[in-house]
Amino acid sequence: MFELLFLPLTIIIMLLLLVAPLIFIYLFLRLSETAFEMVGFSHWHATLAVFGSILGSLVDFPLISAPISSYPDWYVNLMSLTSKDVSPAFHPLYLAVNLGGCIIPLLISAHLLLRGQVSPKKALLGMAVVAVITYWAAQAIPGEGIVLPVWLSPLLAAFMGVLLAGGFRHAPPLAYISGTLGTLIGADLLSLLTPGILPALSPLELHRARPLVLSIGGAGVFDGIFLTGIIAVLLAAGIVCLLRGSCKGVG
Repeated sequence: MFELLFLPLTIIIMLLLLVAPLIFIYLFLRLSETAFEMVGFSHWHATLAVFGSILGSLVDFPLISAPISSYPDWYVNLMSLTSKDVSPAFHPLYLAVNLGGCIIPLLISAHLLLRGQVSPKKALLGMAVVAVITYWAAQAIPGEGIVLPVWLSPLLAAFMGVLLAGGFRHAPPLAYISGTLGTLIGADLLSLLTPGILPALSPLELHRARPLVLSIGGAGVFDGIFLTGIIAVLLAAGIVCLLRGSCKGVG
């Protein structure tokens, strides 16, 4: 009798385990689409942006045709003016840009600016604040890449979006641009240009048969620029709703 009662419970638990990932994926996609709709995209354009970013996270475009294992001469000469030694060699690596985590956020941000969704001056200020703080907080993990606390960029971007928005309607797009471009500039670009970062990311003792690939914006969908933009927009919209006591007219 006990076994007969236990069997349906086991089946229900197994079905829940199978369905739970699908529910999570659906909620993630729906929240992502909602975030893009809040910055002014139509439903279909939002869907295209979400799936383009997800699929694009798998695509890297190399910036150099061959791996490098030392800083280029122009960089060494430039840094010599500041008396900084950038001579250490490092494990061979490729530099690349990620389609979903770099190029698509750049295009979306440019689209928002060209449509007049945000003020260029306010967007520049938001980007600068996020870039400075993420540059300071970024850490180089050997063999992995440049990492940040997952909450830092979205919170900063949401705060800057709400603070700088001339009207509540402009907070979500300001948060998106501040978070995505600010993190790209501060955590990725400025960090990679900092003397000693490449040897720290790809030390000579790194035991890999192939060159390391460092991709700008290429940390992946669940730990990268794409997720930063989505969370920043949702947080900014949530703060606006709380301040106004209503979500009407947000986005």
